[in-house]
Amino acid sequence: MLTVDFDSVAETIVKECVRVKAGETILLSGGIHCFELLEDMAVHIARERAHYLIMPYTDRMQKRLLLETDADFLEKPSKPFLSIADVIDGRIGVDYYKDPRQLQCIPEEQIEAYRQGYKTITDKFLKRKVRWTCMGFPTREKAEIYGINYEMFHDMFWNAVMTDYKNMYTKGRMLADVLKNARKVRVTAEKTDLEFSLEGRPIYIDDGVISDEDVRIGDVGNNLPAGEVFCAPVESSCNGRAFFEKTHYKGKKITGIEIAFEKGKIVDLSCEENEDLFRETLTLATGGKDTIGEFGIGLNPEVKEVTGYLVMDEKIVGSCHVALGDNRGFGGVNESSLHWDLVIMEPSVEVDGHMIMEEGKLQV
Repeated sequence: MLTVDFDSVAETIVKECVRVKAGETILLSGGIHCFELLEDMAVHIARERAHYLIMPYTDRMQKRLLLETDADFLEKPSKPFLSIADVIDGRIGVDYYKDPRQLQCIPEEQIEAYRQGYKTITDKFLKRKVRWTCMGFPTREKAEIYGINYEMFHDMFWNAVMTDYKNMYTKGRMLADVLKNARKVRVTAEKTDLEFSLEGRPIYIDDGVISDEDVRIGDVGNNLPAGEVFCAPVESSCNGRAFFEKTHYKGKKITGIEIAFEKGKIVDLSCEENEDLFRETLTLATGGKDTIGEFGIGLNPEVKEVTGYLVMDEKIVGSCHVALGDNRGFGGVNESSLHWDLVIMEPSVEVDGHMIMEEGKLQV
């Protein structure tokens, strides 16, 4: 199994991804299971003569807070966190959960109440354009959920995190130039024939680095592993059907998802497995939860196969993804408590009559 130098990864995140500057204040958060990485990032932040604040989480604490706290209290934003949101310059979050199955016993109403309270805080981050990096973290428990080999999962994740960012930007720039102001994008695949417009919407490149250019156009965040070109389609322009093989929520697999859109909104929905869970999550979310929010194309050459871990799967070269819900952070106008990415494998993508991906193979 690959030996990971957390100190080197932390230095890259601090210096290259978030580009921490002297005098800034950075919020670090994540699960206790990845605390060594948080510690290393704190040291590198301090070495840049910047300040840090660490907020640790455990599966047990999150489970008890969501189960044992009144929903009307969860809906209210944390007063200390609101104050923190006024002063931080950046935030780095590492996957809180070692085992997402801890959420299965929690009523969806409680989770949505928590989302409502946290949305007030994220809205403040959005208004202040606070830089952010959201990072996954592979665990044996997640590999068990997804039914994959842990060693393969571990190595592919960390290779994807440490890939060549400059190379991804070069490829991403080529795709972004093709997608810019596209009047008609058509995505076809198994049970999928979807059309929408990108006219007037900015195209973003998640290459792992929040550059000055990114900040200038309002792109202040990224995921790790990085590797996608993404944008907010003109919401009302989306029509057609899309099929998504699977997604995971609360450690449960939802399969065979078919969604029909008219003028950007869901008009028909079915799932082969756990449809009730999918529908309940959409029903309880607020705002435009049933509206298309994102279109993206994967670019990370190190993510070589589907795992079930979304932060990796949406980066696969030869995949694209569509999201439901909020897109205000990257040029859209749809507001929601939900943002749910769904991956399409080996699609064909046509832009204003020109094929840019054919059955999962990039043509640009």
